[in-house]
Amino acid sequence: MLQVIGKNIRTARLKAGLTQECLAELMGIHVQTLSNVERGVYPFSVTTFVLIKQYLGVDAERLLADITEPDGERTERIKRLFPRRRKPAARG
Repeated sequence: MLQVIGKNIRTARLKAGLTQECLAELMGIHVQTLSNVERGVYPFSVTTFVLIKQYLGVDAERLLADITEPDGERTERIKRLFPRRRKPAARG
């Protein structure tokens, strides 16, 4: 997942005509941090994601494009195995 997002960030950065150094400076982060984000080896924060989105002027959906959806059957099996527990009704 991080590799897909990183690739999308790199593509958007290049399309915006920015170097890693320029984007990192705008964001107030080290250029190596941005490099690690683009290579998908750095699990970055939501704050970093929002800054990238803002400085590149792109929608979040564009940066999240091509992420594989979870296996629906597996998800449903797990939900059935771990149903939400309801609190007993108060007596009174």
